[in-house]
Amino acid sequence: MAKKKNPNRKKLQIKGKYGEKSKFYGKSEEDIESIKKRKRDKRAEQAENKARRDRTQRRKRKKIGKFAPPPDTGPDPTPVEFNFEMPDVEGMLDTTLDSFSNELDALREDNRLAAEEQRRFEAEAQRQFELSERTMLGNEARSGQQAKYKFGSISGRKRGGTFGFRRRKRRLMGGIGSAVSAGSGGGTLNM
Repeated sequence: MAKKKNPNRKKLQIKGKYGEKSKFYGKSEEDIESIKKRKRDKRAEQAENKARRDRTQRRKRKKIGKFAPPPDTGPDPTPVEFNFEMPDVEGMLDTTLDSFSNELDALREDNRLAAEEQRRFEAEAQRQFELSERTMLGNEARSGQQAKYKFGSISGRKRGGTFGFRRRKRRLMGGIGSAVSAGSGGGTLNM
């Protein structure tokens, strides 16, 4: 395969050995050398840091140097005597048993009181339910009834027709009648 020729070859020849997109374009030879030197130094420093990390990992893995386990010095030359008394296990068990039984009694009492309260609550709810049912049934029984209102007196109803609507004699109570008669004569009521 033939190597392609750079289409910007003439442009590169005119401008120098670096193109417009290069970071070296338009810089002097001294600047280019300092940039290249800094880049070489940075690569060398990165390689050195990587080698140091690899060395540390290797030492850690093989447990060499500061990662080595402490040396075994053997048994302690001065023996220590222990004064160990057996604890009173039965006393501790009795105390624990007493505290558990007290807690159990308290829980039973709480449960009994809660059940009693629940029964009272349910009885009250049942009483309210029965009362509302009775009221509802009574209202339903009365809902079919209709009031029988009729005008006029009982004797008028017995007679039938328009008797209850006929004019009646004006009857006033005693106090009102005397006030009307004592008035200015026009039959008006003084207040």
